Amino acid sequence: MATETKAKVRYDALIPHEYKSGEETKTAWTKVGAAFPTADGKGFNVELTPNIAVSGRIVLRVYEPKPQPAAE
Repeated sequence: MATETKAKVRYDALIPHEYKSGEETKTAWTKVGAAFPTADGKGFNVELTPNIAVSGRIVLRVYEPKPQPAAE
């Protein structure tokens, strides 16, 4: 019997903050936690960072690690 290994997909939980930079409107993102699909794939478990006040919209985005600088 073959064993299936499912890779856990992580989503960052982010709150967007819009601000003006001159005439341009920009968005800054604050990470407030992470989300992981449930075992049955029908929902998500959201883990929020302790002691953070959260209100408004939360955006879930697939986690993408930042590239590490090349060692010299």
